[in-house]
Amino acid sequence: MALDEPGTELPVSEAQSGVWLAERSRPDLSSPYLWGEYTDITGALDIDVLVAAVRQAVRETEALHVRFIEAPDGRPVQRVTSPRSTSLPVRDLRQETDPHATALAWMREELSRPVDLAEGELFDGAVLRIGDQRHLLFHRVHHIALDGFGMTLLSRRVAELYDSLLCGGPIPGNGWSPLRAALEEDRAYHASPRRETDRRWWLGRMEGRPEFLSLAARPAPVPAGSLRRTSVLSEAEFAQLRSAAGEMGQRWSRLVVAAAAVFAHAMTGSRDVVLSLPVTGRVGEQSRRVPGMTANVLPLRLPVDPAATFADLAARADEEIALVQRHQRYRGERLRRDLGYPEDGRRFFGPVLNIQRFAYGLRFGSATATVHNVQAPPSEDLSLVAYDRGDGPLTIDADANPANHSPELLREAGERFLRVLRQAAARPGRTRVARYAVTSAAERDRLRTAGTGPRQRTTGPARTALAWFQAHVARAPGGSPCGPPRPASGSPTGNSTPGRTPSRPC
Repeated sequence: MALDEPGTELPVSEAQSGVWLAERSRPDLSSPYLWGEYTDITGALDIDVLVAAVRQAVRETEALHVRFIEAPDGRPVQRVTSPRSTSLPVRDLRQETDPHATALAWMREELSRPVDLAEGELFDGAVLRIGDQRHLLFHRVHHIALDGFGMTLLSRRVAELYDSLLCGGPIPGNGWSPLRAALEEDRAYHASPRRETDRRWWLGRMEGRPEFLSLAARPAPVPAGSLRRTSVLSEAEFAQLRSAAGEMGQRWSRLVVAAAAVFAHAMTGSRDVVLSLPVTGRVGEQSRRVPGMTANVLPLRLPVDPAATFADLAARADEEIALVQRHQRYRGERLRRDLGYPEDGRRFFGPVLNIQRFAYGLRFGSATATVHNVQAPPSEDLSLVAYDRGDGPLTIDADANPANHSPELLREAGERFLRVLRQAAARPGRTRVARYAVTSAAERDRLRTAGTGPRQRTTGPARTALAWFQAHVARAPGGSPCGPPRPASGSPTGNSTPGRTPSRPC
């Protein structure tokens, strides 16, 4: 299938349409769906060859050479343009006091600049030299053009081209399919009976769903940027987690999912846990060979029984993920509308859990490389992203919406999830879920000793239960004293719906 000529107008996929509509719904924000990563390259590197490899890989990526415009009927379309030469400046930061910190600050500044989807460049980057044999290859891309899978294809191609150009050998073909192939696969799905089959399956799977589980008191609009807290499961602990997974007959990623379910259960009190699970949305051979945007986010519903073993929960997670993947082409945005979720600024179904394995196997000649995320699209509530970069440890980024999560709340959430994950690595699989501790020993000691000290004289107003309740209602009219505000009975997520549980227990 040949590439389309410049000037050709193509439809957008439903995945792209979701990003387009989400960004246009918040004109007050500056391109919130930009995301960035860098490849940390250690060893001897020919910078000129690297720049040439990136420029050629970008030229080959059709999804980066379109402009998104609004058709007369209001629908977005993408117009193919001629490939432009990529500006890839090289910045030498070796004389800075902290070259790595300076590089990160520069990247974040670049990511704060808006991109005009109708005229601007969807991809930008730079090479930042922070040591004699250490370079950071920075990529900034708009999510409407590439998702994580698409970035993997692009990064692999850059490394492949670098090696070929360095050796002066023949340039291998990229093996990619044109952008139109993925769009036609998307169109065929929407015209097929399979779409209705998937819709009916999802409606049945989510019947009697719980409310959106959140640590926040109330929903908030998507922010311009997220709070982030990064923690690390050490190389030894990660090896222990993989070993524990092997003993349970599971992949280590399933233990991470089970740990997230235990964490959400412990923090909200709900035994019916719904997480938001990113999936590739690529089930056909053509779409798996197109650097583009097809990613989807769907609900992963897990019952958490405190009497069950952790191994049982991990096995259930594995079964449920297989079902989600079987029905992954039905769009999450559409499903949320089908299920009658409130229009409260959220687009997903609960805390996001994203497990990314950067098994790129990237090498640039003799130099080794690891991939690092700088900024993801903003978190609407709470997102937990686990990165296996292939360099030993497991890195976990906890991102939160700053409009309804304080830095302290995010710190506690990150620490507690990591605590559960460490227990998953260390405890036998037969350990009951109820035995997993979310709070630290120090926190439990404070709880045990609370109220046991000498009586304190107070000179302020009495803080009775009634006074506390009145103060809470004054701060959050229409809310629940035990958690986020609930809609009135009879609404799509009201208390009259059977099977619903409060987001936070009293």
